[in-house]
Amino acid sequence: MAVISELIDSGLRLKQQQKLRGAIEHFRQLHATYPENARIQFELANCWLAFGVPENALPHYRELLALPKAKSLPPKDLPRLYTQLCATLHQLDESQEALEIAKAGLQLHPNYRPLRAWQIFALEATGAHRLAVLDALELMLESLAPSRWDVFEDDIKQVVRQMRARLESVETAQIAAGISKETAPLPPSAASPSTEKSVGKQRIDLRAAEDTSVVDAAEHEVAVTVLPPARKAARRRILPQLGKRSVRIDISTGDDEPAADDPPASAAFKIPVDD
Repeated sequence: MAVISELIDSGLRLKQQQKLRGAIEHFRQLHATYPENARIQFELANCWLAFGVPENALPHYRELLALPKAKSLPPKDLPRLYTQLCATLHQLDESQEALEIAKAGLQLHPNYRPLRAWQIFALEATGAHRLAVLDALELMLESLAPSRWDVFEDDIKQVVRQMRARLESVETAQIAAGISKETAPLPPSAASPSTEKSVGKQRIDLRAAEDTSVVDAAEHEVAVTVLPPARKAARRRILPQLGKRSVRIDISTGDDEPAADDPPASAAFKIPVDD
């Protein structure tokens, strides 16, 4: 056994030195020589996963999880086996099986935080977003170092438990109704736009959440007519009489300041006045 332990340590040194190809070949030869040794097979699967080929690691993890091979692993490697298998399935988009493996492993090792983290990823991947948030919050509370805010820790944990109980009751009702996925109403901003503009019309979505006089937030169509600004009327200025028998009338276009290059558009007339 001492010889096998030294051979395993040699392969682990290759892995630590990022010589993954050499580590894989080393453990492959060991596995061919000692096919019943669970530790060698476990490290071979770990090397395949670290090398980025999870499909080669998966059959080894599954075989190890089957009894009685799993019992022959060192006790410290048993929670790692569930964690590595869950991570492998997650990388292969087998999220539902990954979640089942995580739950099975946490029944045996409820305090193993890496496995709890992978269960959160599996929950999120399967659509259980709210439950994933609750698990992440619980894991965060347990992982934080002691600080002054710890006086609120019991209250926060109690609220999390209440939220989990409500969520589980909702999920139970959904399962009874034949709903397999989480459903939630869209927020007002996502359900429909607050305003929609069209040519000649403006559609206004009246939302009176706090107005008790409005029973239903219905939609009303309001016709809006856009008119051009009114033109300035021409001004007519009458100057005082130029004599006893006539007056002078000036007529202009109404421009207060005509362009410098244009002659003023105006005219003056003298009209006789009867006695």
